Amino acid sequence: MLHFNLIYMKEIIYTIDNWSIVKLLGGLAVILTAVIFFISSYFQKRLEKAVDYKYDSKLETVKGSIEKSNSTLNSAIQHYFSASQKTLDKKIYAYEELWSSLIKIKFYLPPGINLIYQILTDDELNDKNAFRDLQQKGTLGSLLSTYNHDEEMKKYSSDDPLMKVQPYISDKTYKLFFVYRALNGRVTHQFLWDFHSHKIYNWKNDKSLKDLLKIVLSQKELDYIYSIRVSAYPNLLDLLEYKMIQDFRKNLNIKDSTNDSIEYIKDIEKIIETRRVTYS
Repeated sequence: MLHFNLIYMKEIIYTIDNWSIVKLLGGLAVILTAVIFFISSYFQKRLEKAVDYKYDSKLETVKGSIEKSNSTLNSAIQHYFSASQKTLDKKIYAYEELWSSLIKIKFYLPPGINLIYQILTDDELNDKNAFRDLQQKGTLGSLLSTYNHDEEMKKYSSDDPLMKVQPYISDKTYKLFFVYRALNGRVTHQFLWDFHSHKIYNWKNDKSLKDLLKIVLSQKELDYIYSIRVSAYPNLLDLLEYKMIQDFRKNLNIKDSTNDSIEYIKDIEKIIETRRVTYS
């Protein structure tokens, strides 16, 4: 039986010509090609769908992250500007309070004492006969005699008018205000005290007063003030006021506030970007 099958197979093989083989293989090739194309097309579509899905999913994730970041940034900016505006309003109010208090303190100094320091030279103030000359000549001596020491000093004895707004005033301005107040208070006290003892007080000879001024004035500024022979005290007050005004402008500068705002926004953006990279 096996022998018969082998003989039969040989006959089949010998009877198939080359064209028949080509046709046979060609048909198979077409079938294989079609199958391969179908499989390739199928997997390509599946792959494209998978890629599209992954891309769309990633795009939605990025889009959501951007929208969330923008929302966070906008919220932070609005909060910052709202807080900045409130702080600026409080600063403006604080400096208005300071300047109003400064004007009051400026006029706490009795007019007669202010006039003495405007018109008399250092030599005239230091003259041993200065008190007698003031009493005998004109009405200035009589005006000075009307001042009551305790009544005048009560003006300076009130609580610090800037305590409630101090957090919104720069340290430099507050020190200038403190020295200005202490300066006028000490000059009023010492002048009236000495005057009732028949002496004229020259503030330039007061070492304690000079030490007080060193808190806010440079040595060069002190040397300049002490070099003025007449009207030095009014010039000293003007200098302290000028330094305060300059510090006002610096602390209420809109340009500086804008720069601070820009830097703040940049910082927020950096934080958001860092989070975005971390979680992507």
